[in-house]
Amino acid sequence: MLLDSIHTEHGYINRLLKLLGTKLKAIREGHEVNYQLIRDIVTYLQNQAEHCHHPKEDVIYHYFLRHYGEEQDILDLEAEHIELAKLTADFAETVDMILMDAVIPLDVFADKLNAFVNRQRQHLETEEKRVFPVIRRHFTAQDWAAVDEEYQDCLCDPLFGKEVSAQYRELANRLEPEH
Repeated sequence: MLLDSIHTEHGYINRLLKLLGTKLKAIREGHEVNYQLIRDIVTYLQNQAEHCHHPKEDVIYHYFLRHYGEEQDILDLEAEHIELAKLTADFAETVDMILMDAVIPLDVFADKLNAFVNRQRQHLETEEKRVFPVIRRHFTAQDWAAVDEEYQDCLCDPLFGKEVSAQYRELANRLEPEH
């Protein structure tokens, strides 16, 4: 079921956000951090979220609106995804500037990183606690079959899939194994 894969992907994203949180702590404590690793996380989130994860959620969301939307007050998930894409692009640009040796005060970068992580976490929590429970309550087996048919599956996940792409090997090695 699509919602199960979305929930699994939320777990992956939370693992990446946790790793960004450790980088934020290191920055605030004055330690050196690997900005390329931060960029790899942001690149992954941009590529996977915007091209695979959010489209999957959007299929479910739009189907819900077409079939049950009038009777429900539900968050505008599409607007959330557009806002997150902009936030991620803006943050990626900041990381790129640092990687090109632009001078950005560490406290400014730490604040941007903190805002990025917090907004991403807020989005995931909103989906898990407010959006998807409403959809689950309404959808029938036929609804799930219809959205499964409507969704065009993405290619293999380059970080959490069967094979880690070369671009994400260092990041994969840095992720703590899930218990």
